[in-house]
Amino acid sequence: MKVMSTITKSILGGFVLCGLLSWTQTAQAQDEFLCDATQESTQKLPLLDKSCPIGQGLWGKSQPKRHDSVFWIQCGIYAHPMPLTQAKVLYKNISSDVWMKPESKGYRCLIGPYESIIDARQDLKKIRKLPSYKQSFIREVMKKGSQPAAPAKSKAKLKPKPKAAPVKKPPVKRPQSGPAASATASRPAATHSTIQGQPEVRKRTVIAKVNYAVPFVGTKKDTQFYMEYNKPWNRLSYDDAKLTCQKIGMKLASEQQWQRLRMSKVMEKDKWPVYLPYWGRDKKGLFASGKVTQLKGTSLLNVLCVDR
Repeated sequence: MKVMSTITKSILGGFVLCGLLSWTQTAQAQDEFLCDATQESTQKLPLLDKSCPIGQGLWGKSQPKRHDSVFWIQCGIYAHPMPLTQAKVLYKNISSDVWMKPESKGYRCLIGPYESIIDARQDLKKIRKLPSYKQSFIREVMKKGSQPAAPAKSKAKLKPKPKAAPVKKPPVKRPQSGPAASATASRPAATHSTIQGQPEVRKRTVIAKVNYAVPFVGTKKDTQFYMEYNKPWNRLSYDDAKLTCQKIGMKLASEQQWQRLRMSKVMEKDKWPVYLPYWGRDKKGLFASGKVTQLKGTSLLNVLCVDR
């Protein structure tokens, strides 16, 4: 899935929004699970790219066919995108996010992505109690080349994977992270835009004498962003991310610097965006789970800059 913007596997990919997923939601996903997505404003649900994989239906008590699959809940097909007022009803009952996927016959409603079938089934059980979503079901997206899941010998085998730092990816508790977490928020104010082209530094810290910064270049029409912690965060291509760091006298982080930042727990404590992976040097995708993946420069990810 190449997100959302870019969303990660848990996210979507490339795995998220605004062009979110190149999946980004989720931040822990493999690059093939990232999906591109767009979000015109915080008053509309994000739209997944038409090419985003949604897999096949997983009916009844059927078990996943692969141990590393990603899951969606299909919540209907509509003639027009679902309004946020309607999506709010779903958000009260789920741990992930709501997306619309444009198709030839309308818009498919999807909830997720989920890394754990347990989490997906828990949310499915809740939304099926809602009058309009009794026919919802789970879809399994299988990673290419993955091995079949081993038969479960006991319920212990079905334990969900530990969540990666810090919040969801895809789930944990809402509505702090994720594209529509700010369903009631208005479009970012003009004060969030850049001043004379100079990026605003949204997050910063110092680790081992290295300065880290997360820049923000604004929400202009030609700039993609997604919502996390009720704030807009940019999703940029590799070249744009590199240029943005240069504008503030910095450069993209190395893999080693990224791991130091992760281990410090600063992102978790100070609520840094993690719904999408970050761009690292040499077109590396830096995931909150610790995974580092080689990506195409066209994926739209978060930006992390360092000064050395």
